[in-house]
Amino acid sequence: MRAVLLGVMVIAACGGNGGGGGDDTMTPDGPPGTKTLRDRQRDLAMALRGSPNFMIGIGNDNQGPYTHAVPIDLHYQYLVGYGDQTGWPTWNAMGNYPLFFAQTAASHQVTPMYTYYQLALELEQSNDAVLDDTARMHQYLADVKLLFQRIADSGQPAAVQLEPDFFGYLMQREAMGRPPAAIPAKVHHADLPECASLPETAAGLTRCIVAIGRAVSPTTKIGFHASVWGAYYDEQDPNADIEASGTKVAQFLRAMGGDDTDFVTVETLDRDAGFWETSGGGATCSVTGGTRGRVYWDETNVNRPNFTQHLRWVKALTAELQRPALEWQTPMGVPSTTCGGTNEHWRDNRVHYFFGHVPDLVDAGIAGMTFGTGAGGQTNLATDGDQLKNAATAYMANAVAM
Repeated sequence: MRAVLLGVMVIAACGGNGGGGGDDTMTPDGPPGTKTLRDRQRDLAMALRGSPNFMIGIGNDNQGPYTHAVPIDLHYQYLVGYGDQTGWPTWNAMGNYPLFFAQTAASHQVTPMYTYYQLALELEQSNDAVLDDTARMHQYLADVKLLFQRIADSGQPAAVQLEPDFFGYLMQREAMGRPPAAIPAKVHHADLPECASLPETAAGLTRCIVAIGRAVSPTTKIGFHASVWGAYYDEQDPNADIEASGTKVAQFLRAMGGDDTDFVTVETLDRDAGFWETSGGGATCSVTGGTRGRVYWDETNVNRPNFTQHLRWVKALTAELQRPALEWQTPMGVPSTTCGGTNEHWRDNRVHYFFGHVPDLVDAGIAGMTFGTGAGGQTNLATDGDQLKNAATAYMANAVAM
């Protein structure tokens, strides 16, 4: 599923715990040197929020959750572009956008989360050569280091999600005979000693990014994004090996450095179901014949596709990777029996289902769920009839401990 950057407003300045992924210690559930997946779910929540409760969040809307008074744990924002062009380091002087975003979040007792999204755009456009471009990769890695420096400057807990869909594209290339270890990537630069010992390949690049984060902002929690289409299974096939797909993606992420991360992000759909049922806002609506096929999932979990399938996939992913998941960029549409919808008022049932089944998400290895629009014209906090606000308020009054 492709993530698409929304327009970003520059934020004006306003008035953790734990380290990396290798901090295994004695736990009540295992021998010395081990942690269970549930331990890691709790650890992530404690580091980001100081509480072991399942987390909720919103993204891609700047002041949205604050102006609409939605109680949340996490607020995320995309960071895209290069610092020598018009990318995020230029949105504020000295690359202070992440710092200001963190300060705004802290003023509302919220934890910031950043979605770093640039290399996926390059691979989507088949520009694999950018990874072997010394100047471009130096700029990219310098920008990444700047992000972690600004997070460290904030003195606050934070989460960074790395490159949605990038790993999915790399899985596609591996399937075509080009594994990440065979794709050149320039990671050796004099001012980036964190990466000096890593191989100059795509596999070394992702480990390089994590190494920079650990060195510059050791309390920041870092996660890779898992694309289900990287190991596709047919949602309509009753015999599809869902667990094999989740396991394969997890094994790939581990080979890319996922063993030194703190979480993995997953998503169900990048826009409202009703939007895709109308093939992107068209006049004709079809439950089965839209751009993405059947995307309004069955809440009874009888017909396919359904939520049980998704949670089975996530559970296989988290069990193999032994890292908790965060549901990310979950559509905000409102349930309806009528196909489609209209601009900013599309139907979807993911908010409704997820808030009604938090214990099931926890059992699948998920530590939190975040909601947000993957493009313009989607249902949002101003158009959802307070669905998300009401659900979040009710949840916060009786939060689920992991």
